[in-house]
Amino acid sequence: MRYDTHYRMTSTPRSNKHLAIPAVIGLLCVGLLFAALAASVNTKPYMPPNVAQKYMEEWLIESSRHVAGEVRLKHIQNIEPFYLHRDYQPVWMDSYELKPAAKELIQVLRETAGDDWRNYGYALPTLERETNRLSNVPKQATAVDILLTDAFITYAQQSLNSELIPDTGELDHPIRKVSSEQPLSSITTEDVVRLLQKSVEDDNLDELLTQLTPNQPGYLKLREQLNRYRAIDATGLWEELPADMQVSEGQRHKMMPYLRWVLGQYGDMPKGALSWLFKEKESHSQWPLEGEEINMEEPRFLFDEPLKEAVMHFQKRHKLEVTGELNDETRLQLNIPPYQIAQRIALNMKRWRHLPRELGQRHIMVNMADFRLRLMDGNTPTLDMKVVIGNLQRRTPVMSEMMSTIEISPTWTVPARIAATSLLPQIKRNPAYLEQKGFRVITYQDGAPKYVSTKDINWNKYSSKYFPYTLVQQPGPHNALGTVKFLFPNLQDIYLHDTSHRELFALEKRALSSGCVRVEQPRLLAEKLLARQTGWQRSNIDAAIDQNRTSRIRLEQPVPVYLMYWTTWVDDDGVLQVREDVYQRDLTAGMASHRQASL
Repeated sequence: MRYDTHYRMTSTPRSNKHLAIPAVIGLLCVGLLFAALAASVNTKPYMPPNVAQKYMEEWLIESSRHVAGEVRLKHIQNIEPFYLHRDYQPVWMDSYELKPAAKELIQVLRETAGDDWRNYGYALPTLERETNRLSNVPKQATAVDILLTDAFITYAQQSLNSELIPDTGELDHPIRKVSSEQPLSSITTEDVVRLLQKSVEDDNLDELLTQLTPNQPGYLKLREQLNRYRAIDATGLWEELPADMQVSEGQRHKMMPYLRWVLGQYGDMPKGALSWLFKEKESHSQWPLEGEEINMEEPRFLFDEPLKEAVMHFQKRHKLEVTGELNDETRLQLNIPPYQIAQRIALNMKRWRHLPRELGQRHIMVNMADFRLRLMDGNTPTLDMKVVIGNLQRRTPVMSEMMSTIEISPTWTVPARIAATSLLPQIKRNPAYLEQKGFRVITYQDGAPKYVSTKDINWNKYSSKYFPYTLVQQPGPHNALGTVKFLFPNLQDIYLHDTSHRELFALEKRALSSGCVRVEQPRLLAEKLLARQTGWQRSNIDAAIDQNRTSRIRLEQPVPVYLMYWTTWVDDDGVLQVREDVYQRDLTAGMASHRQASL
């Protein structure tokens, strides 16, 4: 018995050991099976070079007139040799997936064409359709690659030849002299292909795209807003508010849920701090269908305090009267479709192309559409003031120049056109006008200036077509330039200056000058600009002004001046600001037909 017991006791562990081995093997097999499945899921489909070459040759040699079924390549004569040099291998595709540079290019093409300013020639609808449905089909992937190359060449030429810059060619202010500089030669398709070839060889396509596209923070912030409004348009949910909808806090209306939704989409009604945790009630966010029976006592139909604050936020960023009520003015602004807002944003993004990539540590930025000037130190505004800009007949031009001189107690040599068209009629009505306002009259004999007494002139002999005199206004309280003039040499005689009409700064809309920019706080601006130069503290500036002593001060460090026209921009708090198109420079984009955004 002992032996038998011992046998059973000693034989049992041996039996368990033999049973464990198959179990371990089974577990290993299951683990290997799952690993294989995971590897197959994560394995990226691969397009062999010979397959890529086959379909590239087919598109470029046999089907270049209908790539992806419909696109006739614009640059086939240059694209085919480009791909031949690469053995017909893709540039923008990593087998069947878009490379990061390809995604960036598509974004750039979208925002460039987003204003519908003109037909840009990117075949963007086809390109977006094909990229949205990319699959492991070699013929489709190679078609996308070729379309991207064709679109890139077109875009690069437009960018490098400054064809994408708006607000040019206006004739409000004649050029006073012809520049002696030789015009730059145009960038050709061949130039762009060589640039692309070098970039591909150096593996820096991303850097090439960056160089062709504005990269300032203001541009990139507008990009985010453009994508936002394109997405809102793509929902298909936007609609106009009815003309009879005028409501204020405490009132009810069946469209209140929609108003709440659209203001939320625009960012005027921020979500609550815990909205990520508690899903908003469906009844509060949905608006009723046509003919649906509703209970107007439900909370969703109430114009409540949060909705009032959202309306105020919307009014403030559109420079409307801030009432917190849905009035006609606010309703009309809300009834601008999101696709039109996206068009305006895209056009305003192009305006960044007027500017250098580096604005300068210290610079002056004027936004004409906002009637404001900012003196910037890096990204920090050190001064912010109102300005008066050119009227609708003499619009202030967009320009980027260097301020080199400040003139204290300036004289004003009246431009000939202003003298003949604006001052001559006043002189005829009041012969003492010139003496009362401190003007002197100059004529030229053998090229030398000669002062003429106003009493010796018969002003009725002259007209806007013939006015042989130069008018110079002396420093003093009546001087149209006021106490300070800020000069930045340009071909249109535009500059910043003070004004003797201080009352104009109390107006909301200040497109009232003859083209130059009048500044609200000229002495303070001069003080800031001269703070780094010895001998020109505020007391020196005030003394020169009080004595009517004309002083020209050359800046030791010239300051960049940017006269810009932005009707949409993103402010320091990340809020999209919208202003009236006072010069109607946005008109082309605003009149474009609607093509619903594709995302």
